[in-house]
Amino acid sequence: MKWFVKCIRNYVNFSGRARRKEYWFFVLFTFIFSIVASLLDRLIFGPTGILLSGLFGLFILLPQLAVMVRRLHDTNRSGKWVLWYYLASIIWVVILLAWGMKYFAAALQGAAGLPVGLSIFAIVGGLALVGFGITLFVWSLLPGTQGENRYGADPKAEEEARN
Repeated sequence: MKWFVKCIRNYVNFSGRARRKEYWFFVLFTFIFSIVASLLDRLIFGPTGILLSGLFGLFILLPQLAVMVRRLHDTNRSGKWVLWYYLASIIWVVILLAWGMKYFAAALQGAAGLPVGLSIFAIVGGLALVGFGITLFVWSLLPGTQGENRYGADPKAEEEARN
């Protein structure tokens, strides 16, 4: 729990490094709190309730981004990879929605089916984003750079020196 609180306190700290332990404990507690928020939504607001889980998602967004950037820094990678992933995801969704709405409107007027281009864009873009996400996941599993790197001192070595 102390790692989760540490990440919440560092919610806009995109510099420095985060150990695997810090990152994965944060992910674990975020997952647990998300489930609790979803269950409370269902109990309070019914099966379509999303108020508490939505608010929790907004609350946790910046700390989640910050700890992921710091985790990449620990592996001596730029945090810009997270930016590129989210930017690519947003662009893909916007293009898909805009393109899909055009053909949905045409279908309401009697036009037939989705064009092949839209389907190919959806599949290829989706697979590319999945591959990008898997890459970020694998990087988050890798051990941090031993010793100091361009993003700062080794947090694991600092903690071991204190103990």
